[in-house]
Amino acid sequence: MMFPSLSLFKQAAAAVAAGVLAFGVHAAESADALAAAVPKGTRLVVAEQSSQASIPWKLSGADQGVPYDINFANFNGGPAVLEALISGGVDIGYIGEAPLPIAVASGVKDLVAVGLIANPGSPSNTYLVVQPNSGIQSVADLRGRTVAYPPGTGRHMILSGLLHEQGLSLNKEVKGVQLAGSEVAPTFASRSVDAAIVLGNQYFKLGSPPIIGDGRGHNWGLGVILVRKATLDNPAKTAAVADFLRRAVQFYNWQAKNPDAWIKATYVQQQGLSFAQGKRLVDEAGFGTFYPVDQEVVSVFQQIADGLRETGALKTKVDIAPYVDGRFNAVVAEQNRRDGVTPKPLLETDAAAKSARR
Repeated sequence: MMFPSLSLFKQAAAAVAAGVLAFGVHAAESADALAAAVPKGTRLVVAEQSSQASIPWKLSGADQGVPYDINFANFNGGPAVLEALISGGVDIGYIGEAPLPIAVASGVKDLVAVGLIANPGSPSNTYLVVQPNSGIQSVADLRGRTVAYPPGTGRHMILSGLLHEQGLSLNKEVKGVQLAGSEVAPTFASRSVDAAIVLGNQYFKLGSPPIIGDGRGHNWGLGVILVRKATLDNPAKTAAVADFLRRAVQFYNWQAKNPDAWIKATYVQQQGLSFAQGKRLVDEAGFGTFYPVDQEVVSVFQQIADGLRETGALKTKVDIAPYVDGRFNAVVAEQNRRDGVTPKPLLETDAAAKSARR
């Protein structure tokens, strides 16, 4: 690879620090230029869930030569990540596709998505399960029954979509029981509810109860890297966010190419599943791809927000465009190019998935 001249290199670093990516793939997007743009003493705190970033960060080698102090903090669910961001306790947050529209609908304004991962057609390792021998054989059978779910999350969105498809809704035909994400599985295990929307690792720990629905067709598998708008007013933080995002694309692409290492580190060592169980989850869900925050992706995100309203998860219409920021698109595109990754056409992929389901 040919690196830019020192003069251009310094210009690129200054441009990134100012949040302006205007030098093309041979300058501002180069790994060295991004790292050099970060002032000494800069710190980042990254909010994640289930060590989704910190594990591949180390395994992939993306942590080498980091020009800032970085700490990862684990949170239980997207709403908890949002709270940490809003309070200023963290700089970057990993969430799914539902929490941001729900937060905006509730009046939150100072959040913006700077990175988006999509995995359309995936069940998202999210399952609607029912008690064994309950007589519930389909989603339609949930009328008058109780279902545990964590509000304001991707699981909430998927559950709402599954019910809406059958002409049902939470707290009308179906009795929703709102719980923290970590409390859904234990509540189901105690047989206090008839059904629950659970994650893949929880599913196996519950003894593989009957599944009557999953995330397929009710989510885009969208992963969101979120910051406060105020963070991007700070040149040092902006430069660090740009560098982190490049590394995030790098380690995400790495884990998709090294699934066995990812399974062992995450599902086996961290979550206590067998390798076979972890492999089943990976085989079912697959891995997504980082996409540029362009008009097509914004359109998809708007569809998600509109769908949340249609299914009852949102009470008001949300315009998502003011809450996405594409200033780092060149960084994402260049790292994908280096890794030999080409994102699939989002809308065509979704259309094909819907056609296959019919």
